[in-house]
Amino acid sequence: MKVLVLSDSHSTIFDSQIEEIKKYGSYDILVHCGDKYKDAQKYAEKLNISTIYQVPGNCDFDVKGKELVITKVIENKKVLITHGHIHNVKENLQGLIKYAKEKNADAVLYGHTHQSHNEIIDNILFFNPGSTIFPKDGKASFGILEISADKIMGSIKVLEN
Repeated sequence: MKVLVLSDSHSTIFDSQIEEIKKYGSYDILVHCGDKYKDAQKYAEKLNISTIYQVPGNCDFDVKGKELVITKVIENKKVLITHGHIHNVKENLQGLIKYAKEKNADAVLYGHTHQSHNEIIDNILFFNPGSTIFPKDGKASFGILEISADKIMGSIKVLEN
C-alpha cells in the first residue's frame, strides 16, 4: 500500500507540487496531518486518490466535532494520524511517544513542526512529512509510506517549487 503524506499546506497548492508528487507514481491513500486539512480534497482530486484520511491542526478553525487523532489500520498496521499540537511536538516527542506506546501503534503520522522527520523509536515509526509551503528546515516536502503486512517504510521527498 502506497500512502502520500502531507501536512501544513496552509491553503496553498502549486501545480508544480502536484507534478513533483506525480513523479513518484500513484498512491492508494492520501493522509493530511492538518493545518488546512481540507486541502486534502484538492490534492486528492488532482492526484486521482479516492481514499483520504485527514485531521485538523491548530490553524484549522472549523473543527467542531472533528477528531484530533484518528487511528487507521492499513495492511494490518495500526497507524495514528494527528497534527501534533495536542502532544506539544514542537517542544519534544515525549508526549507523542508515550501516547503511541499506550495505543500500541506501529506508526504515527504528524505535522505541526514544519520539519520533516522519519525515525523509528521503540519499534514505532514517527513520521512527519514537513510542510508543503512553509518549511522550517529549508525545503518544502511531502512523505511517502510503503506499508505491507511485514513492514512500514517512510521516505521524505523535497518539493522543488
